[in-house]
Amino acid sequence: MSNWPQAAGPNGNWQATGKAPVVWSVADSKGVVWKTTLPETGQSGIAVWGERLFLTTMAVQAPSNTAKEGGSIVGHCVDANSGKILWSVELPASEPSPYAYGFSDSSSPTPVTDGKSVWFTNSSGYIACCAVRDGRVLWTRAWKPTTGRPFNKQFEPILDNGVLLSCEPRDLADTQRERDPWNYLKGLDAATGKVLWVAEDALTHYNTPVFGRLGSTPCVLQGRGGHHDVPEKPIGLSLTSLRDGKTIWRTELTGKALYNMHWDEKVAVWIDEDHSTMTVLESKSGKILRTIPLDQSVGLRTWDGSKYVTETDVDLKARKVKVFPAWFTNIIINGHCWFLCFSNPQPAYGQGPTGPLYCTGRVNLTTGNVEYLELPTAPSGVYKKPVPASTVNAAGRDIAQDARSKRDGWHWVFIGSPIAVDGKIYWTTQNGVTYVINGKAKQLDEKAILAVNDLGPLGQTWSLNTPTAVNGKLYHRTMRELICLQ
Repeated sequence: MSNWPQAAGPNGNWQATGKAPVVWSVADSKGVVWKTTLPETGQSGIAVWGERLFLTTMAVQAPSNTAKEGGSIVGHCVDANSGKILWSVELPASEPSPYAYGFSDSSSPTPVTDGKSVWFTNSSGYIACCAVRDGRVLWTRAWKPTTGRPFNKQFEPILDNGVLLSCEPRDLADTQRERDPWNYLKGLDAATGKVLWVAEDALTHYNTPVFGRLGSTPCVLQGRGGHHDVPEKPIGLSLTSLRDGKTIWRTELTGKALYNMHWDEKVAVWIDEDHSTMTVLESKSGKILRTIPLDQSVGLRTWDGSKYVTETDVDLKARKVKVFPAWFTNIIINGHCWFLCFSNPQPAYGQGPTGPLYCTGRVNLTTGNVEYLELPTAPSGVYKKPVPASTVNAAGRDIAQDARSKRDGWHWVFIGSPIAVDGKIYWTTQNGVTYVINGKAKQLDEKAILAVNDLGPLGQTWSLNTPTAVNGKLYHRTMRELICLQ
């Protein structure tokens, strides 16, 4: 892997081959090549091309900003060998988001690059295309994002064959624009910013579409449905051609699209958080192949305080445990859909106790077999104990508006999407704990836990970011620092 040009990596599916570090500790300076202090918090992933890294941060929060909100972000180009910031560019926008919001902010979209240009996206309504060499701005695009609901925008830009994907409502002058505007994929000419097409079907901005190919046709799988009465209909999935934005198929489903819309050449997956089910569809047609309950007749391996114990044929529903796959933690590896489980022993947000507590789950997409494995909550064998996050930035200022941003990341939060490198899955929770799991494990037991790492001192770290793996190194970030690991 010499480049990681966008959030979802070189293949657009959040996976890559090659090597990446498995064990490290930023708190103990183990495996750390360099660290760079960031000027402010941010939630984007890290794009890499050659010896340059690209990421975004929020504009520096002034002490006078008592609302702890802002719409402007800053795009940065960083030397991959030293961590030095080479140049920066501001992307202004008028629609504010909370700083360090646990459900995305203006800086959430990851930059994309082709090595000559880099495209920064501010989800508050602005795109800037810049020259990689010196940061010269080549073109910009501004739009008014949908408002009136919480700032929950998880779309990741995608670049394919000169077309840059953006998630926007129809323009104000568009006669097809809805009274309560829907969001759509827009295919932009990456060289000019001109709109080439608007997708036939809408998507909800909570959603993270995933790239792939149906035969020779480049496509994305996109979803609709979400909390707060988002308007896009019908709830469910669409496979959209990137050649012209036309819908290849559309399937109506139940639930909400707060997940990565993973698919491959055979199957697509939809997770229904409301009914604790996973639906498997045929990729070429959208035909429903099977719907798998996530809470019935499952395998469960948990820590009893001294050792792991296994239960089989467990009915979690009868135990009054609500299986709620954690938002944006899903990925398909080796014929299984993996995810983390929201974990709260107390009812909250209209949900019963969620679990199984601190577990990863995997579902065999062919047989429907469901398994869960409890993970430590921190390195050094800490189990069942929540470790809080810290929202104090590098300047020593607590910048978070929402107290939920201080939780550990195992409940009701949009943590960074996982990546997989040679089948090893990397998940990072809000407190900076990063799990490395063997996604090819034949048996789901503690041997599948390859490492439990930190991105900084426990209780003093915050991250809603996705790592990037290139040339045997892993680039990651927290609220305070950009980090190179090896």
